Amino acid sequence: MFIQPEVIATLRRRIAREGWAMAGVGTRNAAATFVYTVGLQKSFAHPDLIMFGIAPARANGVLDVIAQRVKAGEPMHQGVMILGAAPVPLMPRDADPERVELLVPPQLARGRYDYVQIVWPDAKERFPWEAGFDKRKLRSQSFLFDAQGAAIE
Repeated sequence: MFIQPEVIATLRRRIAREGWAMAGVGTRNAAATFVYTVGLQKSFAHPDLIMFGIAPARANGVLDVIAQRVKAGEPMHQGVMILGAAPVPLMPRDADPERVELLVPPQLARGRYDYVQIVWPDAKERFPWEAGFDKRKLRSQSFLFDAQGAAIE
């Protein structure tokens, strides 16, 4: 994945100042939009974050709340719901490093592809692996974890 050298420099300055930074890919009308963090692994010994399907400007606020919690010593755990970061509950899932490696530029990851995907539910607050999940929401979320055997009707 190509990323402008100026963007890398800006993100590295933010990491030096805050311990982490966010980068967004896509726009509201893009087929694939996602936001990810860099620096949480190195600065706070916590996996970085990645979230799909929400325009970067909106997703930034959600990931900022979660990253600030991590910075304050409040780690996330797979399968433990995240409340208060968004209008709906969110669920962290451990992302496959090989899949993350295809999305996060190596200049930023520097060999660290330990990520947690933040997954959001449908309008009835059901997650993609739960029965009754609205399949139309699948178009906007890519899965970086093994969704094999997920109960999606």
